[in-house]
Amino acid sequence: MRVSFDWLKDFMDGKIDVTKTQSFLTMTGLEITSMADIEGDHVMEIEVTPNRPDCLSILGIARELSAASGISIKLPDSIRKNFMRKGNARGGVKIEILDKHACSRYVGCIMKNVKVGPSPKWLAQRLNAMGVRSVNNIVDITNYALFELGQPLHAFDLDKLEGKRIIVRRAKKGESIITIDGITRTLDPNVLVIADALRPVAIAGIMGGKDTEITADTKNILIESACFNPVVIRKACRQLGAASESSYRFERGVDQAMIFASSVRAQELIKETAGGKSAGKMSDVGIGIEKEKEISLSLGEVARILGIDISPEKIKDIFKKLNLNPVRKKDKIFVTVPSYRQDLNKDIDLIEEIARFYGYDKVPSRLPFFTPQKTYQLEKKTLSLENEIRHILCGMGLNEIMTYSLTSRNSIERLGVSLENLVSLKNPMSSQQEIMRPSLLSEMLEVLNWNLNRRNTLLQLFELNKVYIMNKATGQADEVMHLSIGICGNKPGNWKEKSRDLDFFDLKGIIEILMEHLVARNYRIEKTEHPSLKENIATVIIVNGKACGVFGEVKEDVARRFDIKRKVYIAEISLNDLFASANLKKTFIALPKYPSIKRDIAILLDDTITASSIYDVIKEEARELVKSVDVFDLYKGQQIEVGKKSLAYTIEYRSDERTLNDKEVNDIHKKVQEALTKRLGAQIR
Repeated sequence: MRVSFDWLKDFMDGKIDVTKTQSFLTMTGLEITSMADIEGDHVMEIEVTPNRPDCLSILGIARELSAASGISIKLPDSIRKNFMRKGNARGGVKIEILDKHACSRYVGCIMKNVKVGPSPKWLAQRLNAMGVRSVNNIVDITNYALFELGQPLHAFDLDKLEGKRIIVRRAKKGESIITIDGITRTLDPNVLVIADALRPVAIAGIMGGKDTEITADTKNILIESACFNPVVIRKACRQLGAASESSYRFERGVDQAMIFASSVRAQELIKETAGGKSAGKMSDVGIGIEKEKEISLSLGEVARILGIDISPEKIKDIFKKLNLNPVRKKDKIFVTVPSYRQDLNKDIDLIEEIARFYGYDKVPSRLPFFTPQKTYQLEKKTLSLENEIRHILCGMGLNEIMTYSLTSRNSIERLGVSLENLVSLKNPMSSQQEIMRPSLLSEMLEVLNWNLNRRNTLLQLFELNKVYIMNKATGQADEVMHLSIGICGNKPGNWKEKSRDLDFFDLKGIIEILMEHLVARNYRIEKTEHPSLKENIATVIIVNGKACGVFGEVKEDVARRFDIKRKVYIAEISLNDLFASANLKKTFIALPKYPSIKRDIAILLDDTITASSIYDVIKEEARELVKSVDVFDLYKGQQIEVGKKSLAYTIEYRSDERTLNDKEVNDIHKKVQEALTKRLGAQIR
């Protein structure tokens, strides 16, 4: 927000220079991002946080400066006398509010015989400093009051209002309005409008209509000062694609106590610049001014939260400067919160105010004392596991991606997974961000599609991130760390090997290398079923008897839903399940003292028998003497009947205690062959 230093000085009952002003405001948390000289005035650009709508005005900034500097505020009589005032509903303007939820209060007054013309130089300069062009004296005064007091106003040409009345209602389906920017906007019942007896004449809280705007021929005017529901205004702005200085303030909430006073202030300035006089009493329709909040603060809580001792007298002094009217009773201070401080609701908010005005720079730097909790070691190990996974996967040539935690319901449906236990947002920004993702797979497929469309031919990606699943028992969302891997594309060839497409076994190799690094050989890979993966190529990873992840080839229909026209292989692993079995400690294993003996075996067996079943049989028969089992050939085709497959393995035998002789190895190897024949129905070739 822009702030004119000359304008700001008008509210200060004492001298202050611009350098000190900048320092005071910065130390209270109002960051000054830039400053420019406009027509001899120092204009500051101040960053105002969303919880401080009271600072969206010159008066609001003046209050902060007063509290920080100790210089009291000087208010015009029209504001001081009418602040916190509620007028009579039966005034000179006929006002009817049909939607009291969307409009809680509406103040209207009529001024007659005004002379519309150019604004005086001082007024035009003030608005120019705020980045607003001068229109005419009436419109400029409404803008002036907005920037000065933070209360948006609007002026209608009274003679163009049918029935000389105001109706605050929802727009009717099919209604439209030409706004003052010349755009025809189609309305519906989601939009709140200000109407006369026949038609909408303004979009409430956002923009006035062209038909009733102030022109050079205007003689009589109606001044609006109102309070609109922030949510209603925000939704209307998004729907219509319209925004203004007024809507910016209504979206954040205006001060109920300033509604009447700002209208009086505008009338005062209009009489000075455009003549005219008020006709009849002001009409003030709607709720009264809410009672100011009272908050109690324990003095002991201040020291506990801030970690420093601040005297009760100092605390009371800070609260007095903030107009909180503090009263001390024993070890507590009770304050009354002004209507414009909507951000003060609890004692912790008061402690923040103490810290701001005591001075963050006065808080000593020191290391906090804390006792490590049990979760600290757990989090440390989890982070180590994540870093190790990144190191391993990046070492294999994969690239890490990061995607948004929010996704669309459509993306989840395209995966074909269950829609139960989803964590949904009550008020999503868009349909693309309505669900906290229950899986990383949908985002992985989106990223693969994006890269394939840009002709990236080799994709090997992974993501480490959280998924969110609703826990029915607790009613809260469980956050679980997952790993997803996605590969597809063409692996380039070299002088020795031809180029080829990545396949299931490339992904399986990545998984095996990762698992062997993390949990040694204490895992199994078995067939499974998954709604997103092809039958017979969907595989589950089992660690210590518990499934911790799946991988395989994406079904063609699922890939098509993500506009992917080639084979894609994906994996998803739960790190929470993997964590208990992971062992990141690296220990040295001595080189074998005794030689090993290798034997090859070729078998013919049913196509449905898995590699893990074969490995288990070999391991159970030879026990600790088997050091490795490696497949070197798989054949299906001629001379092999349908439903069968031929596999060839190299088995390495070795003892850690002595040298094995040929007879021992041959006997063990024969037992392995017999076990494969008997238990799996294999034929030795």
